[in-house]
Amino acid sequence: MLPADFTELSTERQLDILYFEGDLLANRYEDEFIYLLYSLDEFFVELRHDAYTNKLRQVTAFRSTDKLEPYLPYLTEIGYE
Repeated sequence: MLPADFTELSTERQLDILYFEGDLLANRYEDEFIYLLYSLDEFFVELRHDAYTNKLRQVTAFRSTDKLEPYLPYLTEIGYE
């Protein structure tokens, strides 16, 4: 599966795939948002969750390692670097 294929799926299907096939790599907090980083096939998926309203706000699929920068402190703690 490619990132573009993943983003074309319904949010419900995306979450099912992440739950059953994805690997949770890290989470981080920024302002009122909780960000979850998953590895899926050969790309990454970031979920942005609003902690105050308890709603999923954004699902982003990407391959670029540049977008991993905010997670680096958390990934090095668990041995991904």
